[in-house]
Formats: sequence, structure tokens, C-alpha cells
Amino acid sequence: MTSIEPGILPLVEALNATGLVQTFSSCEGHFDADGKGVPGRAFVDRGHAYVRFIPAPDMPTEHIERLLGNWLLTYKKKHGLMPVRVVGYKLFTPVDDEIDVTFVLELHPFNRFDPAPTRRADIDRAARQLANYVGDNV
Repeated sequence: MTSIEPGILPLVEALNATGLVQTFSSCEGHFDADGKGVPGRAFVDRGHAYVRFIPAPDMPTEHIERLLGNWLLTYKKKHGLMPVRVVGYKLFTPVDDEIDVTFVLELHPFNRFDPAPTRRADIDRAARQLANYVGDNV
């Protein structure tokens, strides 16, 4: 198992603690100065953080959709769009002859021109704040 990056860990733990979803992929975001990604890794757009998850077994997808909406609204009401914009969506991915359905929570720095340390601090704080709302709104 690969370790979970510390900036996104509170949100991953909070989502899994609900027992309603199972996370399977995450990234804390990488805000290096040259914009070329993480040293030693291929370039990928990681100017934002994310967590991907699926409903727990026997959990209706509709229930997860409502929860995701509630988490997003709670965050926006308390923090607005600045300094971090939080979005969530249902992702449809063709796999073989089927469609794989997952959910994604993304945390984007509102101002991509802020210095990297500012974006890092903003995303880390937003992940902790969102983790609190996930635990309170299940």
C-alpha cells in the first residue's frame, strides 16, 4: 500500500470513517515553482488536490450524491470560493464494455498565481475544514 500524502490525509480519513464510502485514490496537490510536476515523476496536472471514492457496499449511489452536495454546500457557505474552490462530481469512465462510476472531490486554489507555499497552506487548511464537515454531515 502506498502512503497517503499528509495534506489530503485528514479528508481521506474522514471520508472512510463515515463507513458510507471507500476512497481509492488521492493527491494533496503539488505546487512546485516551475509548474513541471513532482521531480522524478512524469508531468501531470497536480495544481489541485483530490480524493476519489466509491459508495460502500450496499450504499445507494443517490445517498452519496446527496451527501456530496451537502458537503460542498456546507463548505461554500462557510468559506466561499476563496482561497480554495471545492468541487465534486460523479465520474464516468469506460472500462472494457462497462462504465465505471466513481465520485471525486477536488480542491483548487482560487488564485493559481499565489506563491506555492500559500497555495499549499490554503489547500491543506481546506482539506482539514472539509474533513470536519464530512464527519458532521453524514
